[in-house]
Amino acid sequence: MDETLVLLAGHARTLTRARYAAIGVVDPAQPDRLLDFVTSGISSEERKRIGNLPSGGGLLGAVIDSHAPVISDSIANDPRAAGFPPNHPFMQHFLGVPIITGEKVFGNIYVTDRLDDQPFDQVDLAILETLATGAAAVIGNLLLRQALALAQIEDDRARIARDLHDDIVQRLFAVGLQLQAALPSLQGTDGFLFVRQAIDDLDAAIGEIRTTIFQLEPAQEGSSRSEVLDLVSRLCTIADLKYHVVFTGPIDTVLTNSKQTLLLTVLRELITNAIKHAHAHELRIEIGVATVLSIVVIDDGVGISDHPHLGHGIANLQAKAATRGGTFAIEASPLGGSRATFTIPLH
Repeated sequence: MDETLVLLAGHARTLTRARYAAIGVVDPAQPDRLLDFVTSGISSEERKRIGNLPSGGGLLGAVIDSHAPVISDSIANDPRAAGFPPNHPFMQHFLGVPIITGEKVFGNIYVTDRLDDQPFDQVDLAILETLATGAAAVIGNLLLRQALALAQIEDDRARIARDLHDDIVQRLFAVGLQLQAALPSLQGTDGFLFVRQAIDDLDAAIGEIRTTIFQLEPAQEGSSRSEVLDLVSRLCTIADLKYHVVFTGPIDTVLTNSKQTLLLTVLRELITNAIKHAHAHELRIEIGVATVLSIVVIDDGVGISDHPHLGHGIANLQAKAATRGGTFAIEASPLGGSRATFTIPLH
């Protein structure tokens, strides 16, 4: 898409004999703002000196709002203009037309200042409108191809999730049952501990695969799982932390609104503590629901002392757990760092 817009802006500048050309792309979520802005005739150094790109006001906004061409022979004296930021090249004449895909305005294409310093005329307008019509067809086709590609990706993700659940998980589960059945005959032998560990490893692998299945399936907006993933992503991205989230149990169907709110509050506190005090590089987060709601955050940070100082955050978590008949504990992790566990009964 960006390459296409750059080519279109270049053609607009050449065909209208303009010094500058640009294409602004409207933000679908905020139609009065620009999501992207492609220029022709301005060097990368000049763009850096100008700073922030146009937000979609002034004459650019007039093109979008009116769904019609806008011509101005004096940008400085035009009441619709919003002025120029510092270090912006001087521009006097303006010609802009909307790029309409379907029934929506995709953006606008505009040129400023002809090389002969004459105002833009009807020939220039016809050229730009023709270019905008062609651009709408090309962009509409690109958007359709992108939508089809995304739909194919979603179908592939759903198919992989089904295959993992119906084939891989079931096979691992069957192997685990066979090992479980063999345990009594191995009691008192060296093989007992080996098989017991193998069963635990299979359980962990099944949990990891089920988490992958959850992540492959589209999470419903507002669901507990999607809210957890969104919170963890935002906090860890800000702190430049790697993270891994594991879900166990039907989290989206079991938790009430109040329990979901508590889950997010506790999780935010635990992650914030790890960011502030643990100096960690990576977090492992385990969310489980069965008879209890379990929240575990494991970090690879500096760890805790034998007698850790209980700050307000830790004390609050202990109080939250205690008032709901649950527990909160923080301890050294076997792999270094610390392990914080918050649990409350669900019923």
